[in-house]
Parts: sequence; C-alpha cells; structure tokens
Amino acid sequence: MRKSTIFWLSILIVFLGLIGYYCYPESQLKDDQKADKIIINKSDHELLLYCKEELIATYKVSLGGNGLNKKTRQGDSLTPEGRFKGKKRTQTRYHRAIAVGQWGDCCDVLIHGLGNEYGRLKRFHRWRDWTKGCVALTNEEIDEIYKAVNNNVIIEINP
Repeated sequence: MRKSTIFWLSILIVFLGLIGYYCYPESQLKDDQKADKIIINKSDHELLLYCKEELIATYKVSLGGNGLNKKTRQGDSLTPEGRFKGKKRTQTRYHRAIAVGQWGDCCDVLIHGLGNEYGRLKRFHRWRDWTKGCVALTNEEIDEIYKAVNNNVIIEINP
C-alpha cells in the first residue's frame, strides 16, 4: 500500500471516530429515577450519582481551569472540595445549573451544562478543564441530573 493511501485511511478512521464520539448517546438514568447524593472526584474528572448509597450513574466532567488544587477564594478558577448542599438554579447562562453551596452572589460555583453558546461542543468540552471553578457537563447530562435531584441534594467534592 502506498504511503498516501495509508495516510488518508488513517485520517478517515480518526474522523469517523470523532463523529462517533460526538454523536453516540450517553443516557445514564432510567426515566423518573431519583438521586439523593452527588459525588465529584476531581482527580478522575467524574461525577457519580447515588440513590440510597447505590451508584446509579457516572459522568465525565470538566473542572476549574487552574488545575486540581482546592479552591481557596473567589476568582481563583479552582473547583472547591468538601461537603455542600445543592440548590437548583432556574436563571443561568449555562442551560441548567445546580449551585454548590454559597460562594457569594457574583461568583457561585455551579454544576452546569454548556449553554446555547457552546452546546454544540457536547463531549469535546471534556478535553480540557475550562471553567472558573464549576463542574461542567453536556446539556443532555445536566438535564438528566437536574431532573433526578431535589434542592438540598448532598454534594461531596473530593480531591
């Protein structure tokens, strides 16, 4: 086989893989399934959803853009660690959101979707940490989680 043929076949395979990654659905929860706890493991970039101590779903997430250190102040672009209570937010620029504890009126830490502006990125947003300390998922994923939890859901964020 010629080198140019191998090159173009390789490009085609990569392209088809990226299309599959973008389009393949990752629906996790059954209809009307509820959750009472969210655990986020920063080092694994995972959000785990629990109901009565049973793991019911796992999601890959993007975190604060300044690395995996613990948040110490507003504006440091780090994701906090600790145990919090979540509150659903109806007004947000990120499609849907759940506030993680209280970090101040202007600088809330949220579990949120991508919003209309970046929603087309879908899972590609996971390729780098980009938030200002929040936990980001696709719009479809935050819709599932938002529907499954109530206000005051327990949120644990681990290193």
